[in-house]
Amino acid sequence: MSLSVSSLVVARAGQPAPSVPVSDAAAAARALRQASEFAAATQGPDGAWRVFTEPRVLENAVVACSLAGVEGAQAARERAVRWLAGAEVQRHDRFAQAADSWLVAAATTGAAAAFTDPDTSDGPRARRALYLHALACATGCEGVDPRRLLDQAGHVLATERGQRFKPWQRTMLLAFQAIARSALDLPIPPAAIGELARAQGPDGSFYGMPLVTGMLHLALNRAAPAHRATLRARENLLAGQHPDGTWRFMVSETWDTGLMVRALRGHPHFDQAALPAALDFLAHDQRDDGGWGCAAALDSDNDTTGNTLLALAHTPWADQVRAAATAYARRHQRPDGLWTTWLDHDDTPAPDVVAHMVAGIDAAALPGVDTNPARRWLTQRGASGHWSSDWYVPAAYGAAETSTTAHPHALHPATVDALLAQQRSDGGWPRIEGEPYSSPAATGLALTALAAHQGHRPDTASAVDKAVRFLVDTQTQDGTWSDRPLMFGPRPFLTATRPQIHALAARGLRDTFPHPGTRP
Repeated sequence: MSLSVSSLVVARAGQPAPSVPVSDAAAAARALRQASEFAAATQGPDGAWRVFTEPRVLENAVVACSLAGVEGAQAARERAVRWLAGAEVQRHDRFAQAADSWLVAAATTGAAAAFTDPDTSDGPRARRALYLHALACATGCEGVDPRRLLDQAGHVLATERGQRFKPWQRTMLLAFQAIARSALDLPIPPAAIGELARAQGPDGSFYGMPLVTGMLHLALNRAAPAHRATLRARENLLAGQHPDGTWRFMVSETWDTGLMVRALRGHPHFDQAALPAALDFLAHDQRDDGGWGCAAALDSDNDTTGNTLLALAHTPWADQVRAAATAYARRHQRPDGLWTTWLDHDDTPAPDVVAHMVAGIDAAALPGVDTNPARRWLTQRGASGHWSSDWYVPAAYGAAETSTTAHPHALHPATVDALLAQQRSDGGWPRIEGEPYSSPAATGLALTALAAHQGHRPDTASAVDKAVRFLVDTQTQDGTWSDRPLMFGPRPFLTATRPQIHALAARGLRDTFPHPGTRP
């Protein structure tokens, strides 16, 4: 029997409190308290959450190959190879699965891993195919064509002289050229080596990513093994190896902090223990261009900018960032009223990115930015009830982030129907449709989407009850949740980051059982 728990929760404005069993509501309240305590305990002294992604094959295979035969690096390479021997390849995408399988072979057997150049015209996959070809050339695998690699990298760089690419992508293409020229016994111009060296960060890494640093070290070690940039890259890689023998994709402290604030703001414990420092970090992390980048080593991007504006909205910190953020939003809005993800790449608009910019601009009250064309575009894309997204794999991400922007007052009925159809018998939602297990993060996202419909569709009550119980039952003893990789980076490879999984799962409970406090 379901009873009203209005004494335990405060409903959203204009909506009744959810009707769930009292025992489940009490359990959810305890789960939220534990989630808040975990968040506060893992917050850094500056207010940010800095947590590495979970290990995966991609960067570990690249770094292991880059350290092959390098004096003083063999112990580190052997630890990585041992980890790779038992690593699980990603299976959500055929290209990623084939690439991971070959990468493990290349790192563990070297030149014995015969290479077949993937035949793909898809943009992201075609770019990743260049990664594999460059690694195969550097490793001396059978089946490589360094002349083709040189021509491919040169052709891409020739497009507007490479200016349409993110800085780290341009640097990777220059490294591919160096690897190809080395394999062809062609001279590598000193100017090219100098350009690579200038892209190196103060810590010796390239853009804070072992994937890029490993590839650059591979190129530099072939072109100029004694160069200071080569030695510094090697030192960075050796110092950055984790105790389990792995390297991790990156730390996305700004993105993760924005997600955590959006997930738990309004919970009394979080508001007291973690919120002020988190908001202060986000406000001071604004770049000179008025936007925010997901990580310190990367340029501003529109997805992180919109997400951060949502986190700062309705706070005094929003006043501090408004003028520069407004100029940023106007400057990067396209003539059709949309925003792409990156600022210097020919990306097409992603629904989740556009939704974050629209919602962030409106919530943070940025003056003079017309979001109506973008909102109409979002509405048209979700007319069927299915909402796509570019940066997270669960279907529920589009429903939670994009549909609630296009329909801020009540979800489209088709969206609710699509969500309910995807719920599994254990109460959870799958990370990817058809997978035989449920995902806490996807379930939290589904609850966030359904929360926009509380009071409008009585048939969602049972689904919400089951989802709440699933999240309560899958919460670990330390107050967080475990999950499989969810976020693309770089596409089509997925990453798993604990703060993101924690925030997305906890937010579903928060949106189902809101506490006093203003939230966008």
